[in-house]
Amino acid sequence: MADPDWESGNYYEGVPPAKGLAVARMIGHITYMSDASMAEKFGRQKKSGAKPFKFTADFEVEGYLRYRGDNFVKRFDANSYLYITKAMDNFDASEGRLLQDALRGAKARVLVIAFKSDWLYPAYQSKEIAKACKLSGLEATYCEIDSAYGHDAFLLEAEQETHLISHFLKKTFYEYEVTGSYEI
Repeated sequence: MADPDWESGNYYEGVPPAKGLAVARMIGHITYMSDASMAEKFGRQKKSGAKPFKFTADFEVEGYLRYRGDNFVKRFDANSYLYITKAMDNFDASEGRLLQDALRGAKARVLVIAFKSDWLYPAYQSKEIAKACKLSGLEATYCEIDSAYGHDAFLLEAEQETHLISHFLKKTFYEYEVTGSYEI
């Protein structure tokens, strides 16, 4: 919205707010990765040919983020991005009540999967959801995957997620009890 081309959302007959949308995507993308994955992927690597003390993208991470931002602009509309973001910010499944009260009376088995390095949806929030499910009388299973990929882990840890989900679905379908513990 700070992009001068945004025009309060009335840009369709003019120039779209590409710079603002690209920056929003770059900022968002940083939250999808963890410290460890950023360090592993980029560290302090400088781009080849980077000139010292110039206001250019000297580091590999800057080029990567600009590439991500520029590609996002080609396939996404700024107003759509704002509406989706606003909808996510305002969604409240509990409608202002305690979550366990909102869930009371529901009939479901719940699997909550979290990733230790996720900044966007921290594991403690997923634990709170699992706890609220149990307090409401729902059968809830909480699993935490130790991954260095941050929020992107849900895209990159497919094998571990598949194992947990298939086990949960089999348990739900065949209605058997799980004994012992399993740690990923």
